[in-house]
Amino acid sequence: MNNERASGRGILWLTLLVAVLLQVMPLPQVLQGWRPDWVLLTVVYWVLTLPHRFNILSACVVGVVLDVLLGGTLGVRGLGLSLVAFLVAVQYQRLRHFTMVQQLLLVGLFAMLTQLVIYLVEYLSNASISISLAYLQPALLTAALWPWAFWLLGRIRRRFKIR
Repeated sequence: MNNERASGRGILWLTLLVAVLLQVMPLPQVLQGWRPDWVLLTVVYWVLTLPHRFNILSACVVGVVLDVLLGGTLGVRGLGLSLVAFLVAVQYQRLRHFTMVQQLLLVGLFAMLTQLVIYLVEYLSNASISISLAYLQPALLTAALWPWAFWLLGRIRRRFKIR
């Protein structure tokens, strides 16, 4: 039974590694503004389904790793992902019973919240940046991909019997 838990933990972190790699993967300049937040999708799924195994600290660690890889202000994405993980963890029992459309809307709001936290901290550290509505475009695509991510990660969780 201990081997099952260890393999489940490895698969969980492997899905996060894939999400981080998708997040830092180079894209053409035309698509750069529409990059979905793969890490946020994965963090929300694991906190929603397994809050006892993936928690706020885990989300913060993933966010800091993402900051290091993207070369941003250290801890900004950790803060954003921790905030989202906290909001999901506090209400995970209620959120599980939401319809897919309601979850999709919440994931969109979480993605916007994360983007706004990142912008706010970046703005406070470097006042020369400006914001436009294009800054929130990834939140729309992130929300649209939630049903697919939920289905795919659910299949992975059932396939490897992660509990």
